[in-house]
Amino acid sequence: MLYKYFNGMLLYQLQPSFFYTRQDIFTWVFMQTGLHQWLLNNAFGCRLFDALFYTAPVIYFLFYRYNRPRAYIAAIWMFIINWVYVQCYTLYPSNSIEGHVAWLLFPAVFMARKEETFEVLFEGLRYFFLFLFASAGLWKLKQGGIFHISEMSGILLYQHNQLLTNSPGYWQSNLILWLVQNPRISYIPYFLVTVMELFFITGFFTKKFDRLLIILFLVFLVMDNFIMRIPYYEVMPLLLTLYPGTRKKDMGKTAFNEKIMPAAT
Repeated sequence: MLYKYFNGMLLYQLQPSFFYTRQDIFTWVFMQTGLHQWLLNNAFGCRLFDALFYTAPVIYFLFYRYNRPRAYIAAIWMFIINWVYVQCYTLYPSNSIEGHVAWLLFPAVFMARKEETFEVLFEGLRYFFLFLFASAGLWKLKQGGIFHISEMSGILLYQHNQLLTNSPGYWQSNLILWLVQNPRISYIPYFLVTVMELFFITGFFTKKFDRLLIILFLVFLVMDNFIMRIPYYEVMPLLLTLYPGTRKKDMGKTAFNEKIMPAAT
């Protein structure tokens, strides 16, 4: 929330005046509610949605702390609020919905009322996270981008066309332009990212590389922000599914119930 506030990225700071339609059926169904249109040029509505979104985790925490058997109710509320807010937020020219998958999916874990259900949902998030990155690498292979040296320079030119046009003297503009003009060099990070994404396939078969996957993912986030100017930091909570300390076998049953299990069984 603070990161978005200081970068003018909260919904009320964006002051959305138009939206675009994504190519998926769920979005089309959601748009029938008209909520995304109601928020257009609606300062009060945008502040209300920001407040609901960022206080939902606090409400869950208070329930978990003082009324744990009913914490799942707060989790359901957070799940609904997150889906509505993220749908609206990403329909405006702000950010892609892929960067908000942690917001969309993690509340489902806290809705569990039994330890077994929590374990299944938590492991399910892990495999979704692995799929998210492995499929990106496979897509590069299928589309053939990995086999074209000029692929990355073309992506950079498309991604940063406004930056190159409006701020040609900016240091990052000069860096991007240099990479565009040197496709063999810009291809190197593209190739390395593809290899990294494909390496996530190992997580489907073993957990011994999970710590390495965490490091690779953090490096990816930093470089994606630096080179592509895409802040995907809100996906970071999914790293918990790879961290060995959050697994029952490492913490012990008592610690698992006390530190992770969100609602009384």
